[in-house]
Amino acid sequence: MKRPVFSEGVLVAIIISLAVTVVFTVMSAFFPTRWLLQIMIAGVSFFYVMYLLVRSNEKVGKLTVVAVWGGISILTWLFSPSIIVTLFVHIGLIWLVRALYFYTSILIAFFDLGLTLFAVASAIWTLSYTNSLFLSVWCFFLLQSFFVLLPSDLSKHRSSRDSRTTDYADAVNKSKQMDSFEQAHQSAQAALRQLAAQR
Repeated sequence: MKRPVFSEGVLVAIIISLAVTVVFTVMSAFFPTRWLLQIMIAGVSFFYVMYLLVRSNEKVGKLTVVAVWGGISILTWLFSPSIIVTLFVHIGLIWLVRALYFYTSILIAFFDLGLTLFAVASAIWTLSYTNSLFLSVWCFFLLQSFFVLLPSDLSKHRSSRDSRTTDYADAVNKSKQMDSFEQAHQSAQAALRQLAAQR
């Protein structure tokens, strides 16, 4: 299975944002806000983690990831002192799944962590200035969709770049050899013409 593409990430961001907005608007009249937010954060985290696992090429450890996610979610539900802690725990789980299943380079995984933190900051800024839950969630997951632009492995990226450089150098060398051959061919023809003229 191919890695996710950016347009797919945008679609996922829209679906999650709409679902979160509708559920929160409808259910906030019936349930306490803290309880509802905990459920929604866990639900969105589970949906996104499952999306990442389904779209990953790796075959092993997926049931273990789901079990670990469930255990951490229960512990967070029972012992988290605030919604902010719950939110960052689940964001950390999302990043960890991406780091394990989409990258083989630690450096790229840390680039992804930077992208995740930037997405969190952007979502908080959006919420504070627009007071819109939809825009805030959409902003977070829209920025998350940029992870597909990160290479899975720096060595592969470097080797492909080196191979392109080698191919270019080979083409230049072949061009030079062809030029030398053409010059030799023209010199031979000139020499033959001179011999024919002398006769």
